[in-house]
Amino acid sequence: MEIDKFSAHGEVHAHFQAEQNILHIDLVGPFNLEFMQKYERVVGAQRKNIDTPCWGSLVNVHGLALAPMEATNAGQEIVSKAVALGLIATAVVLHETEGVAMQKKFWSRVYESSTLAFEYFDDTAQATLWLSEKVLACLQAHNVNQFNNARR
Repeated sequence: MEIDKFSAHGEVHAHFQAEQNILHIDLVGPFNLEFMQKYERVVGAQRKNIDTPCWGSLVNVHGLALAPMEATNAGQEIVSKAVALGLIATAVVLHETEGVAMQKKFWSRVYESSTLAFEYFDDTAQATLWLSEKVLACLQAHNVNQFNNARR
């Protein structure tokens, strides 16, 4: 077992909403490398229960969502694993107005290393709508009957 050099800085909570095929992730930053290990434990446990070829993630970020380069690299690895498991899009809602440009730069570095579609939003409702459209298009392309899972 790997022993963390420092305690994890940051909080993470996650739950998968099967009706929408959206993994909801709530984060409080700033983060460190040890946080990324915590993130993978919490979010990875939810990913294991996802049984659909297409799903999205809605990431609500509170606090200053920045991390050192080592954590960025770990984030890129986490995203690659998720894409391999069917993650097709991520909507990021940055709730902290301080340092928005820096936060977007951090998150873009994480996501641009993958094929994942991602977008930033000011509002959770807009983010959910965008994600729902992406997921539905993917499910239709995979010929999966979304209406068995979704409430419309």
